[in-house]
Amino acid sequence: MGRRLTRKQIKQDEFISLVDQSVHWIGQNWRQAAMGLAAVLVVALLWWGVTAFIGSRSEAGGQAMADALAIYETPVGSAGTAVGKSTFATDTERLSASEKAFEAIRSSYWLTPQARIADLYLARIAEDRGDQTLAIRKLGEITSKRSSDPLVRLAMLDLIRLRVARGEGPQLVSDLEAMVAGKDPRLPRDTALFELAKLWDHEAKPEEANRLYRKLVEDFPESPYRLDAQQRLSSAS
Repeated sequence: MGRRLTRKQIKQDEFISLVDQSVHWIGQNWRQAAMGLAAVLVVALLWWGVTAFIGSRSEAGGQAMADALAIYETPVGSAGTAVGKSTFATDTERLSASEKAFEAIRSSYWLTPQARIADLYLARIAEDRGDQTLAIRKLGEITSKRSSDPLVRLAMLDLIRLRVARGEGPQLVSDLEAMVAGKDPRLPRDTALFELAKLWDHEAKPEEANRLYRKLVEDFPESPYRLDAQQRLSSAS
């Protein structure tokens, strides 16, 4: 009992000594201490201000994004008239209006998630216009950030589809293999495996494709791609 009390007294003495030293240092260096406290307060206020600003811009950006998506998805011509909502006679008009709306989001709501979503739709508008080179460049800019962000993953899927269609599939193999191995987070492992198998199908290499489909079925039983992989294996047998 006495031993525990001694240890407690030692800790109390150490704490008192530390407080005394701190008070003494502040007394001798009050100017530096005040400057340090002021710096901490400035950083805290700046962080609060930036967070509040981004939050308010995100809310407004959300409404702007909803409006832009409504334009992008508006039926054209007679298809729109049938549901009483057509405002565009042609796809060219619709895409021009959509592009303007998404560009406005990028310029007005930078630093918000909506600005990054606008980048994805601008790439899709380029594809809709038949400009695959521009679409691939824009998607490449989004996917240059190697992260598991859902937007990056959507852009990655679009990028793979376009590049495979252009005959650039073999150039994607090393990236997809890294994603399958879990070294690159831009796609989940099962998604990357399925995309890699489809790529080999497109390249007329069925043996390699089927090997990967089997791996998907065996290694990822909970994958949403498992059924599709099984069906592709069945049709190949």
